[in-house]
Amino acid sequence: MHWGNNLKRLQVDMTSYCNAKCGACARNLQGGQTLPGLKLQHFSLDVWEKLAQDTAGKINQLYLNGNWGDPGMHPHLIPMMETWIKYHKKSDIVICTNGSMHKPDWWGELAMVLNGYRHRVQVSIDGIGNDHALYRRNTDYNCIIENFKKFNANGGNSEWRMTLWDYNLKYIDKAKALATMLGFCWFSTRRNHSPNGTCMMHDDKGNYEYTIKSNEAKNVSLITESLPTLEYRQNARTHQDSHNESRCPWYNMSEVQIDPFHKVWPCCNISIYGIPEYHETEFDRNELPSNDFNSLEKHSIYDILEHHWYNNTLSNAIDNASYEVCRNNCSLR
Repeated sequence: MHWGNNLKRLQVDMTSYCNAKCGACARNLQGGQTLPGLKLQHFSLDVWEKLAQDTAGKINQLYLNGNWGDPGMHPHLIPMMETWIKYHKKSDIVICTNGSMHKPDWWGELAMVLNGYRHRVQVSIDGIGNDHALYRRNTDYNCIIENFKKFNANGGNSEWRMTLWDYNLKYIDKAKALATMLGFCWFSTRRNHSPNGTCMMHDDKGNYEYTIKSNEAKNVSLITESLPTLEYRQNARTHQDSHNESRCPWYNMSEVQIDPFHKVWPCCNISIYGIPEYHETEFDRNELPSNDFNSLEKHSIYDILEHHWYNNTLSNAIDNASYEVCRNNCSLR
């Protein structure tokens, strides 16, 4: 395995700020208080410029998603997309968001920047009306709809993504019809990531409020459908190739993860252990070299991916399925 030569996709967590309080998210405690001690930080503009320049012409896809925040919360997301496009005119741009921040004009401006380049903005809408926020707490359904009316009208390519729970199965057909009417390009459903398919919601003081389940939802077939608007778009997201050179699905997708603190990780599952306040035990932080070995503030991304931890320690751990985090999340045996 050679992580530097293999790199074709970047998944970047642009910020550790988020307006939502989703119950299964690592950045809060069961839909309530933000993870105590989590450092709130936006990705540096200077580090971003250097990353874009260093990888110019070598990245097939930029995917803005992560563990700690929503890219829409970054105050400079639009100029950062302009920077990326300057160096990567042929790469896909995919942005994952809850869409419940800013005013419609901001989303219209983002669409105009992305229009003309391959892109997809995936917005998570988990129901119709107030039920949307049963899982995606602290977001506003009506705000999201108005924002994406503007985004779509300005030529943006958008996808309505619904995370399935028992409570929202009744909305699937209606949501798909509404997505078509509002000019979305795709409609899709996906599984939730909650352990055992159950999410117990708590308030900021840790008091239990309610539970949502996926007893029925776990058996529903997932869909990803192209909608009529896609026929009129010239710059839809393209299919990304993969290979089977490794037991690691991230390596096979030629992808790495970068967190809001400018650290480069092999995947989102190990990235989460870059935060000392995260207390799960699937990965031993003592396996890592010094604190800055994977920092973009100190090294270029290709220098980081040449480090012996990537090409020796990690690669051997993948081959031997010796990391619990890999066994539990990617079924390595």
